[in-house]
Amino acid sequence: MFRNKACPGLRVGSFTCMDHRVGCMVACMKDINVSAVVCLGYPLKGINGAVRDETLLQLTVPTKFVQGSKDALCPLEKLEATRKKMKVPNELHVIDGGDHSFKIGKKHLQANNSTQDEAEDVAVQAIAAFFFRSLEG
Repeated sequence: MFRNKACPGLRVGSFTCMDHRVGCMVACMKDINVSAVVCLGYPLKGINGAVRDETLLQLTVPTKFVQGSKDALCPLEKLEATRKKMKVPNELHVIDGGDHSFKIGKKHLQANNSTQDEAEDVAVQAIAAFFFRSLEG
């Protein structure tokens, strides 16, 4: 979790992969003051294929997901179903062609006349916009 010096009231938890589950559990704790949560590559699907959404459904703050469209640990249709069940505002930014680590294959990048850096820059802009909306709300 970090605090933004320009916006001292904003406390954001930003987590990657397996840290998500623990980070989201911490964000749910009553004595923790978190303004928003950003999940970068949430591992929604367990090893046995079961959807692990219970922690997400307990969140009480706005949540932003950034997922690769080819992320085997978080099929987008399963995430969409979970997002609909969540009681808090939530958003999704998809990195087209990205895997669990957001890596995009060379052929996909060439076919879309894009670069890995451009895709990541767009994701960072989406996260920043989410932060600002969270501050306003």
